[in-house]
Amino acid sequence: MQRTKLTFSVCQALAIMTGACVVGYGTQAHAQTSTPAPATSTPASAPTAQDSSAGGTGTADDKKKASDKKVTDLSVVTVSGQLDAIRRAQSIKQNSVNTVDSISAEEAGKFPDPNVADALQRVPGVSVDRSGGESDQIAIRGFGPDFVAVTINGRQMATASGTRAFDFDVLPSDIISVAQVNKTSSADIPEVDIGGVVDIQTARPLDFNGFHATGTAAGVNSNLSGSWSGKTTPKVSGLTGWTNSDHTFGWLASVQYYKRDDTQINTQANSWYVNQNISQLSGLSNPKYTNVAIPETLANNVVVEERTRKSFTGAIDWRPIDRLTFKFDTLYAGYRVDPLEHEFGEYGNSGDFQSLTTDANNTVLSYVRKNTGVMSNDYVVAYNPSNEIMNQNGLNVAFDFDPSTVLTLDVSNSKAWNKESADGFFTVIGARNVGVNPTWTNNGDNEPPSYTNIISTTNLNDLYAHCCNAGGQSNNVTEGITEYQLNLNKSFDSGVLSNLEFGIQENREYNKSVDLTTPDGILCNAYCGYAVSVPASVVGAYIYTPPAPINGVSQPGLPRQWIQYNALAYINWLTTPAAYNQLTPAKRTALLAALAQYHSFGPQPDPGSFNEVEENNKAAFAKALFDGTLWDKSWTLDVGVRYLHVDSESQAIFQEPTSYYISPTDSSAGQVTYGPLQPQEAMGGYHKWLPALNFKLNLTDNLIYRFALSKTLTPPELNNLYYNQSFGTRPESLTISQGNPELQPYTSRNYDMGLEWYMNDVSYLALEGFYKKVSNFSTIVSTPVEFLGQTWSLSEPINLNSANIYGEELTFNYQFAHLLPAPFDGLGMAFNYTHVNSSATLSPGTISTSGKFAVPGIGDSANLSGYYEKGRWQVRLAYNWRGKYLESIAYGSGAQPENRTSYGELDLSASYKLNNHLSLFVTGTNLTQSHLYDYSVYPNRFLYAEADGTVYTVGVRGTF
Repeated sequence: MQRTKLTFSVCQALAIMTGACVVGYGTQAHAQTSTPAPATSTPASAPTAQDSSAGGTGTADDKKKASDKKVTDLSVVTVSGQLDAIRRAQSIKQNSVNTVDSISAEEAGKFPDPNVADALQRVPGVSVDRSGGESDQIAIRGFGPDFVAVTINGRQMATASGTRAFDFDVLPSDIISVAQVNKTSSADIPEVDIGGVVDIQTARPLDFNGFHATGTAAGVNSNLSGSWSGKTTPKVSGLTGWTNSDHTFGWLASVQYYKRDDTQINTQANSWYVNQNISQLSGLSNPKYTNVAIPETLANNVVVEERTRKSFTGAIDWRPIDRLTFKFDTLYAGYRVDPLEHEFGEYGNSGDFQSLTTDANNTVLSYVRKNTGVMSNDYVVAYNPSNEIMNQNGLNVAFDFDPSTVLTLDVSNSKAWNKESADGFFTVIGARNVGVNPTWTNNGDNEPPSYTNIISTTNLNDLYAHCCNAGGQSNNVTEGITEYQLNLNKSFDSGVLSNLEFGIQENREYNKSVDLTTPDGILCNAYCGYAVSVPASVVGAYIYTPPAPINGVSQPGLPRQWIQYNALAYINWLTTPAAYNQLTPAKRTALLAALAQYHSFGPQPDPGSFNEVEENNKAAFAKALFDGTLWDKSWTLDVGVRYLHVDSESQAIFQEPTSYYISPTDSSAGQVTYGPLQPQEAMGGYHKWLPALNFKLNLTDNLIYRFALSKTLTPPELNNLYYNQSFGTRPESLTISQGNPELQPYTSRNYDMGLEWYMNDVSYLALEGFYKKVSNFSTIVSTPVEFLGQTWSLSEPINLNSANIYGEELTFNYQFAHLLPAPFDGLGMAFNYTHVNSSATLSPGTISTSGKFAVPGIGDSANLSGYYEKGRWQVRLAYNWRGKYLESIAYGSGAQPENRTSYGELDLSASYKLNNHLSLFVTGTNLTQSHLYDYSVYPNRFLYAEADGTVYTVGVRGTF
């Protein structure tokens, strides 16, 4: 096999590789400059639109076949600029056989977005979940994060999210060479999921010539006001590498560091309790006060955060002989969030309602509480840190038996963990509202509710101990994946059969979760109830002034100041005689006995919270690629089948409550004591055949018709496979939740069709339709059970329902170079809109008549951006919008639906090239200062609102 020393430009590489995709076996195109790549597929290099696996060196037969295909000629394109990134992404889509969309880096290590999810939101059909001023998880065509598979260079990546959903915010966007969204399945794609498969492809050493380096230094400013103010923090990144002259060896390394100080305002109700019999609970006699829906609380939060993202990537490519290629990759990424929460809370309790009003839906509109002090002003200080770390190492070996036959072996290991549970805390000091009648008002569909007529929130001489817990704010999560893939690829240079590919794969995966907290609720059992006076001086209490309230997020009439304190000093004081000598003798004795047993009130592993799920996935696939002409129109058919066999084991430690009682000093709090620990385990599993067909017909050189059929699946949610039980002990809502290790996966039969018109290499119009018949939805079923002398609601997931998900996707990208005179010929625009419908909707009537079932995440999304690139200037202004959608079927302790209203934000990125090596850039995120807003069932059942403000980045970039 001949090996050339001349590196191709990025567009030449795309033309060669996407041409190979059209004729054969479908490796996905590199986004950077590259030497000719082979007609093989292994997971270590940039996958093609058809296949998420990586390749080695190309063959003469492959290049000949590529040249025979009608592909976009990119040979005159240079490797820089947003216009070239658009050109590369369009080429990948145009030359693929299955339906894909992608984004490409403007150049190595250059993306204007802070993380991978923020970058992906520009892809048609992709929408994001936002919080804390960044995106963290994604949905594809309405299917939420649990329905989206994610690979890095074709390999499954572990995540410490605690669910199947991948936390994209851990990964900086700088690592992306190409991020590709596979919307239809192909048998050789190593992961399958109903929503789609996202493959993030990093740069390869042999994509470059000789020594090369890039670097970025910037300042980041985040604030609620929308102006540049407050603390500015650093963002730096660098990429460097070297490739020898004959392109047989190269290395590449990159580092990123990002820090952002952020202040967030949020208001929340936590949950809604429905079917409440208020007359029974509070002694009211009016019969219309039955089946009432009431909120759990009204919590007003200011969260001061420090967010730090660090990453390192490394890669080595080596071709010791023409027929043998080694590729090694390593990735390390960490994302730490340190959020200190200053909260003023007003907890609900229907037991002391004095009067109330409701609407026609039995939603409470207002209520007045008694003046006996059942409601307290809660001054909360909480800390729930997160430090999610993920790393992946992979080795890919490709051997060419001959120019048309390639065997590839890929071995990888990935691990992720988040072990900050012990460092968190949640503390409450309060003051009872004695002598006043707190009054709650529902403020309608667009504003949080409010309380009036409460006692002073700044009286430092009226403080009492309440809830307190060290640790326990989130679980420690560890996940590991070991993966093996072996593929054999055979291409043919004559006849209709273009390529055959076979492969086997094994994934061994585990996920562990455990909580570290004050054992057995010791502190709360002793102090909850506002009975112990707290001197302000011993806990460092002070008057806190929050940021100015924000309309639509802050509750109307929110106090402009409230009390805060040193939470750790407070927890330490609770262990002193000055505190526990105020307890009743029984509580004091129990507290001291627990201290003698555990030697500390600090966080310790809670055995009853332990869960582990182990899965062993074995798969095999066969795929054939056919191509030819029909009435002088070229066509390509990709057909194959994947067989998947999964064995799973769920382990937990069960601790059954032995008694339940309501706290005599706080009638809103139920407390339990637990019996002995009981380890338990259960087995599960399934096996499925997953066929896939993709057909592509070039009606003209620039008009493409696509059709696809496939069967895909999504594994059961991890938390639904957990085998332990959890107990909700609020008197208004006694609940028991448990998992089901025998759950089967969601399965879907998929039908896709599309038409694409390519006007030039940066302009196209596409209309695509999709229809998914999804079965085996996990549905939460609740049953009343008698336990410990009370009626509890026992909830567990079962495979019960099915739904049809269908919609359309419109994409229009256009560059105005041929329409407008200079200097306006640098203008361009990109627009996409995805409309999604479901046969299963969670309307109030559905809830009351047939139980809780719907598909979370289903909703429309759209993106509109305008860009300008001319001379030294590049500018992009983008509006990203997501329509209202269901976030959760059963949210909070009331287990009621959570809906998010529509959200849109405006982002800006611009750069100015000083010379061939240096450029200045600026970005602005959420220039519109949009905020999030959630409700339950009806819009006037407020759940959550959040404001994060605007993030600016200004810096300099160098390329050498």
